[in-house]
Amino acid sequence: MSLLDLLQSRTLTEFESRKASARKQLESIFPNSLWGVDLECSEYTDDNINNLWNNELRKPIRHRLESSGLSKADYETWLGDIHFINIGIYRKSVFPAHKSNIGWRIAVLAIPAAHVVATGIASHYQGGQRHAQLGLASNLLFDAAQDGLAASGTGTTLPGRKVNADDWDRDGLIEKPILDIAGVDLSTVPGVDHLILKDVRTTTAKKIIASYITIEPHAAGLTEPSLLDSLRQLEKSGSALASGVYPFRSTDEFEPVRSLALQDLAAASLRLQLRRKSSTRSAVRIYHGPPGTGKTLAAVREAVKLADPAFNEKEGPEAAFARFNELGGQVAFITFHPALQYEDVIESIRPIVGRADEASIGGDSGEQEDSGDDDVGQDETEAEGNLAYRIHEGLFLRMIRKAAQDPNKEFVIVIDEINRGDVSRILGPLLSALEADKRVGAEFPIGVELQYPRAEQLESRLYLPPNIHFLGTMNSADRNIALVDHALRRRFDFIGCPPEPALLGSATGTEPIDMSRLLDTLNARIEHLLDADHCIGHGYFMGCKTSADLIEVFARKIVPLLIEYFYGNAGLMLLVLGDAPGGPYNILQVIEPEASFDKVFNIDRDIASKLGYRAHEVALGFRLEPRFWDQNRAIPGPQDEAYAARAIRKIYEAVAVAPPSENG
Repeated sequence: MSLLDLLQSRTLTEFESRKASARKQLESIFPNSLWGVDLECSEYTDDNINNLWNNELRKPIRHRLESSGLSKADYETWLGDIHFINIGIYRKSVFPAHKSNIGWRIAVLAIPAAHVVATGIASHYQGGQRHAQLGLASNLLFDAAQDGLAASGTGTTLPGRKVNADDWDRDGLIEKPILDIAGVDLSTVPGVDHLILKDVRTTTAKKIIASYITIEPHAAGLTEPSLLDSLRQLEKSGSALASGVYPFRSTDEFEPVRSLALQDLAAASLRLQLRRKSSTRSAVRIYHGPPGTGKTLAAVREAVKLADPAFNEKEGPEAAFARFNELGGQVAFITFHPALQYEDVIESIRPIVGRADEASIGGDSGEQEDSGDDDVGQDETEAEGNLAYRIHEGLFLRMIRKAAQDPNKEFVIVIDEINRGDVSRILGPLLSALEADKRVGAEFPIGVELQYPRAEQLESRLYLPPNIHFLGTMNSADRNIALVDHALRRRFDFIGCPPEPALLGSATGTEPIDMSRLLDTLNARIEHLLDADHCIGHGYFMGCKTSADLIEVFARKIVPLLIEYFYGNAGLMLLVLGDAPGGPYNILQVIEPEASFDKVFNIDRDIASKLGYRAHEVALGFRLEPRFWDQNRAIPGPQDEAYAARAIRKIYEAVAVAPPSENG
């Protein structure tokens, strides 16, 4: 009798008769001085059979069995006595006081009804644990084992692959399709073409599979030599893990990480990362400059390059934004504003109105917990309208957790208008951990204490992984916003985004306009009168192809921007535009204060004086010259496009053409 015979046992009698010889084979690979071996099998119970027949077995199959004259008893006979066979092989140095419900072990699993034989390394499961969370924790431990073996220098590798939902619910472990159940041809059953594991397994088997750190399914034609070769490779890997890879060296290291992973996967991932140095240097930058200089585009393009190194940065802005949207979970965009605070982007407790079973703090919506060992389908009829509370994780915390769980990818948060929010109030203690040397794997990692940790008994600190980057934009002309404090300036690299007139060409038309010279002249005047922070960006003109386009941009964007810049100093704005009273091509029409009084009040000034009016200084009034832009037209635009184009050209060159007549 061989180990393979044991794994193919369909009855308890067969299993017991083959157990001794199988153990002897295992001890030839795993010496008793170093390894302990547990051999066990689980038989189908009446409850198992009832649950499989009524709930797990797919309804089309059950209906076909019944229509073929077969009953639950026939299905039970086809299944056989043994539900699964589970072999655990544990390293005695790791488990000085061995318990089956702690630590990790080399494992062999067989489900005879599905012809499944799988080998690998598994941790343990407990009745109250969700298989989905077990699977996520197992995947994290797979990464730790794989990275640890690669760094050990022993040349040992981790055989197999990560476990996934198909392994416990569908056919991930079934290497050769099983085409009949109890003699019924599955290819003739509508919507069903082969057996899946759900048809024959219960919740206990599901959780055992989910606990596999690495798993290697074997084909139905598995031979004894290939099975033993697989176990020899696992012995080498297991020995290397037990002697030199954190957290596999002892239960005191392994159990805290695994327990934490079942409650807070990101925290467990960060704990593992703290054990090794990182080569990633985090990008923490702010792109600053006047309005219209492409700061947001620069941040988005850089975010795409960080998340997707294969992206061709020479592609246009449309491609950068399209790729940014495609990257989804790896990149995020947020705009800061005065009302934003720590509770919005990091964590808070928020009320919800929902079902009674949601009325618990920290109750994330997810899969429902299994009850007992069987998956019993039942409808919930909880009353709605109950007030409950949940932990809200904001964008920053969600992205940090994603980055911690997937250290092989880069994650980026783009913060637009970063200086429009109170950065200290928004980031809170996270501000201290932004710097590259304060991240996980760096020289001086700093953990931020969370107010509402997921696993408060095990981990309350949040570390920033090195693979999350923060890119901000800041409009340097926003003087109504408080200046960025020195703490923020020290932690961010500031990258200037000045206007680039060289990117502009000429606006075509009867009166072509050199937009590059135009922008140079405007900004030279603004910088002389104000400062470089208030210059105009090239982005305002990038979409202008014709002089008509440029005239509209001037009327709708440039002039209102200058009005804001020179509020209370209209005369300086006229200097920037090159307008002069009586000039031939003015963009603005000056409203004389004296004429304005008579027109507004329609009364003689002497009479007004008797009524108590006293002359006072009146601000210079102006409006757009109708020939340049007439807002009252059915379709707003210039009354005279040639005049309007010349009015713009005169900003950067002397226009020696006589003004047009009143009739155009």
